[in-house]
Amino acid sequence: MQRSRHRHCPQGYSEPARTCRSTPRTEPSYPRIRSVARRMLYSSGLILVLASCLQSIPTTSAQVDEPYDPDVSQLVGRFLHITDIHPDEHYITGGSISSSCHRNATDDDDDGMRAMRPGRTDGGIGGLYGSPYSICDSPFSLANATFDWIDKNLINNIDFVVWTGDNARHDSDNEHPRTQDEIEDLNKDIAKKFLEIFTPDKDDPFQQRIPIVPSIGNNDVYPHNIMQAGPNRILQHFSDIWSEFIPESQYHTFQHGGYYVSEVVPGKIAVVALNTLYFFNQNAAVDGCKTEDEPGTDQMDWLEVELDSLRKRKMTAYLTGHVPPARKSYSITCFTRYTDIALKFQDVIVGHLYGHANIDHFFLLSQSTLNPEIMEEEEEAGVAKKESQVSLRTQRRNEQDDDDDEYDPFHAMGLNSYLLELWDQYEDIPRHAKLTDYAIVLVGPSVVPTYNPTLRVFSYQLAIEKDMSQTIPRIAPVDEEKLDEEDEEIEDTTGKKKKKKKKPKKPKRPVNPPAAPPITFGFPLNYTQYWMNLTEANIEQKQPEYTIEYTSHEAYGMKDLSVTHFLNLARQIMKDTKLKETYLARMVVQTGTENDH
Repeated sequence: MQRSRHRHCPQGYSEPARTCRSTPRTEPSYPRIRSVARRMLYSSGLILVLASCLQSIPTTSAQVDEPYDPDVSQLVGRFLHITDIHPDEHYITGGSISSSCHRNATDDDDDGMRAMRPGRTDGGIGGLYGSPYSICDSPFSLANATFDWIDKNLINNIDFVVWTGDNARHDSDNEHPRTQDEIEDLNKDIAKKFLEIFTPDKDDPFQQRIPIVPSIGNNDVYPHNIMQAGPNRILQHFSDIWSEFIPESQYHTFQHGGYYVSEVVPGKIAVVALNTLYFFNQNAAVDGCKTEDEPGTDQMDWLEVELDSLRKRKMTAYLTGHVPPARKSYSITCFTRYTDIALKFQDVIVGHLYGHANIDHFFLLSQSTLNPEIMEEEEEAGVAKKESQVSLRTQRRNEQDDDDDEYDPFHAMGLNSYLLELWDQYEDIPRHAKLTDYAIVLVGPSVVPTYNPTLRVFSYQLAIEKDMSQTIPRIAPVDEEKLDEEDEEIEDTTGKKKKKKKKPKKPKRPVNPPAAPPITFGFPLNYTQYWMNLTEANIEQKQPEYTIEYTSHEAYGMKDLSVTHFLNLARQIMKDTKLKETYLARMVVQTGTENDH
């Protein structure tokens, strides 16, 4: 018997585009229903089933707040985060690492490789399934083994997929420079793999593909890192190959800017896929979020509107994308805006999930970084740096050697240099930190064997109290002028005291709302980190498997993935030498290379 790969939509429940969940639709989607009906005309029996479903769909526009019922929804409370696959069609088994595994070790290698990503740049050869801790990208054997493992082990055990980009190889070999056609073909290949393994059963009309939420990586475009304001050819390319993933209601938004929101559990959980290229300080085609006409500003404005809407609907959200919102990766203006939004909407946002860096770690977004004076100083210092980088990038592209990855702080700094800043961040947490002043960014390690291949599976809150409106704080907008008005007592001519209001000062930033509590539906509770031992897989020459490396609950004693527990973990890492060593070993995915940078 063929096992069921996907969930069924029970009668009486909605069938939104490409997913089904327990929450009824707030209003009927008649075009969608008519489309389904046309495909079901071949069977009168199925028409009767459809008629029954139509009768049961609510016609009221009011939001129906149903308690969670696992027997009806069939949610399992888990989702997959996969990032940075980087398949390389030029990879050859036995290829020299100095050639990015593109040429045999016996061939005469020139010095045409300029990548400065972590990993060995010489010595050794690429194995059948890849070369751990090297500059070589993923052979297709590794990409296929990864999807095979997902197919066999996760299909029935996850509710949705967060896929944070980088589906093409790095531009690390001058003898095989990347082309636009090659990049687009690799993007198509990876999209097809997701469609293949999450294919609904054609014989079951109620089965729908679980939501898959992709975002664009800096190596998914040509030239890499560079994207102009949309609409443009690149966004049209992704609109075409991701048409099965992007909700129909978000299609125009995506074509305009490469970002969108997907209700992975309708009425309950939304995943926001951001186009981080518009925030990335290596994208010379835009200027961050400095002015109103910048695509980065436009995206931030859109994000605030979407989060406000989700707040009003009492939903939770995960913000996802490729490049993490780090101060040295985003333009200062975009970093400040993102941090401000993260803190203002922490009653809605329950997770920030990113890739790109290839190392397993978390960092903090802090209220303290919103100090205008600090930001102005850093922005002024960054202008000259960016102009210098743009000039150098132009020169390098003219020489057909445009690997801008070496200017990416996650890679150029080296792990040890990056760690110095990370440790400073952990150490600067006040003893009595105000929880609403912090948000946590989780950076998932990669499939590409910068170290060893990884996948991450989150578990989230399904249990729900009878009246969540009483337990989840929803904050009304703050009247900023009232916050700044101060009363003072003065004496009038009769000697009596009376109150006089001072003139309003410059408006202050509204107070951050309390974060959503762990009892909130969709709140992340734990994650399981899977890894593949490539050294062993290459020796055994058999289909490799992913196994559990650690879980956040057992490894770090975290009851959930709230700000409280991450702040405590950061403090413990800085106090406990053994824990710090363990954390470092997991950061480089058990390659033992934490001190080799």
